[in-house]
Amino acid sequence: MDVYWVSFIPISLIPFRCAVIIARLILGLCGLGMFLIGFLTIVTPDINHIYIPFDVTSDPMAIFVRTYGGFFLAAGYLTIRFIYSSSKVQIGNILIYIVGCMMVARVFSFIYEGFYQNSVYTFLIMLLLFSCLYYLQRKRKNEISYDL
Repeated sequence: MDVYWVSFIPISLIPFRCAVIIARLILGLCGLGMFLIGFLTIVTPDINHIYIPFDVTSDPMAIFVRTYGGFFLAAGYLTIRFIYSSSKVQIGNILIYIVGCMMVARVFSFIYEGFYQNSVYTFLIMLLLFSCLYYLQRKRKNEISYDL
């Protein structure tokens, strides 16, 4: 019976290796797509693209869509980083990336759509959130003991 296990184990590992490669390829393509969609939504003046299923006709709606473009940018970046990184990324770092990309998108919405009271208030709230996350993450990183 042991003779059969020797031939079974290498054969059974081939589909698993292929499945991992296929899963990484799919994640990479999805991450790259999300990154490009988010980037194009943020930096182009006209945000009515083929991948947005509705027409953006007002400035408040454009600000909303552009901000979520920042979320897509961060999600695409984190997906690609997840594929190639073996280290554990802390939740604080993930939130910093997402809020930071959404703030960049909000700056582009200030450039293209102008300043609205609601958009300025939410930008200030995001700036406060980003500052607190960054401060606490750096403080926590300095407190980690590397004496193992």
